[in-house]
Amino acid sequence: MSDHLESLILTEARRQNLRPNADAVRQAAIDLAGASLTPQNLIHLPGKGSISPADYIRSLRDQMPEGFGSIDSESPSAKPSDSLTERYKAEIAASRKQSRITEADLARYTGLTRKYMEERYRAAQGK
Repeated sequence: MSDHLESLILTEARRQNLRPNADAVRQAAIDLAGASLTPQNLIHLPGKGSISPADYIRSLRDQMPEGFGSIDSESPSAKPSDSLTERYKAEIAASRKQSRITEADLARYTGLTRKYMEERYRAAQGK
């Protein structure tokens, strides 16, 4: 699929308030291999005929509804962070909280691992 056809398909999907995922774009590339754009802005498929981009998107969505999401359903919290540093800080903060060690956890380990886990256990107990 040429870059022009790909951008036309993505533009039409956005116009229909749809967000195609990678699987939908891949399927479009397979379906439109060898296709060309006519002067009337129709997609001409050799040996099959022509179809409008809007009809093609509707057909593709009917074939694979899981390949499309709604642009409106994207939550504002899903907005990517402004920088990698902010993303890394958020990831570190989320993983910083360690689970509590229980007596059953201590019973499963021996040696050096148990020694370190006992240290963490005592620290968590405030001893």
